[in-house]
Amino acid sequence: MLESVPPVVEAAIYCYFVAVAAIGCYLHGRAWLRYRNRDARIDEQPGLEG
Repeated sequence: MLESVPPVVEAAIYCYFVAVAAIGCYLHGRAWLRYRNRDARIDEQPGLEG
């Protein structure tokens, strides 16, 4: 098994994981909102009923 790492290194690793997760959530949220706003604009345009 691996030897334990110093607490500072462990904290840095966890902070890295949190930062990557936060960036992923931010990008996902931006894409979702852009897609949702696009659908709302399409629904508001007259003559495009399907």
